[in-house]
Amino acid sequence: MKINRLISTFIITAGFTTSALAGPNHDLTPKHGGMVAESRDVTLELVVRGDQVNLYISDHGKVPNMKELKGKLTILSGSVKTEHNFAPADQFLVATGIANLSKGSILVATITGYQGKTLNARFAYK
Repeated sequence: MKINRLISTFIITAGFTTSALAGPNHDLTPKHGGMVAESRDVTLELVVRGDQVNLYISDHGKVPNMKELKGKLTILSGSVKTEHNFAPADQFLVATGIANLSKGSILVATITGYQGKTLNARFAYK
């Protein structure tokens, strides 16, 4: 049983590690002053502004129609887990009412409705 848990942990860790690495010719430089990750060749930039979090999405420089996307933001801060829904804005998705964000928090963005795909990205708040 322990070996199964070890293998599962390794696979999950490997998945998060490879999703954070850029593919060839991908620029992961923050354009909006946030934290950048990649999921399925799509660039996601998470920007924290006070009590809201903006998520910018770019597919090779093209911004998708935000109204077609749905998503949630999961915040893991110590032993506290909170979830917030993303709402579409003009050029990004926004989650509001963020209150428990502290240094070391893990933020996980899950977006559905993008070309039939689900995008997942994990960010560490510094």
